[in-house]
Amino acid sequence: MNSTNRIAAQRYAAAYDALSKTNEEASRRSVLLHEVQMALDSQQEAMNSPRITLQTKKEVVRTALSGSPETANFIELLLEAKRYYLLPEITRRVATLLDDRLGIVRAQVYAAKELTAAQKRHTEQVLAKRYGGEIKADFITDPSLLGGLKIICRGEQIDGSLQRRFAKLEEELTK
Repeated sequence: MNSTNRIAAQRYAAAYDALSKTNEEASRRSVLLHEVQMALDSQQEAMNSPRITLQTKKEVVRTALSGSPETANFIELLLEAKRYYLLPEITRRVATLLDDRLGIVRAQVYAAKELTAAQKRHTEQVLAKRYGGEIKADFITDPSLLGGLKIICRGEQIDGSLQRRFAKLEEELTK
């Protein structure tokens, strides 16, 4: 995604998020936008097609979102601006803004084998101390790590895997 589209998606997400006055409302809207995006994914080709009129696209959106006129209006705005293709990125950014509102920090934790519940809790506690806020980690098994953990949180990568240690050792030995 180019920087112009990235900035546009960020602005649309901020505008959508600004519609919410409370955290509960922001959470509800974020979930709804995600559900809408998933439901309309099957219509992606039609929604981006220049052969289908804007009016027809708007009717599809109004019908699908009859219970949520504000979200329907938002999707229609994207259609009118010919920015509907940004919806997946806008949805991701709205979820990130919600996390910021709620003080939630997302992390991906890669381990060579499945971690126990106690190990997962401990990892989240350590990350909470480092980054602050509530940590919501996705734990992913990656046997290629051999052992240890690789963590990605707030754009930072912490690689304490055996695979990385072996690579560093090999690098030092071949100097």
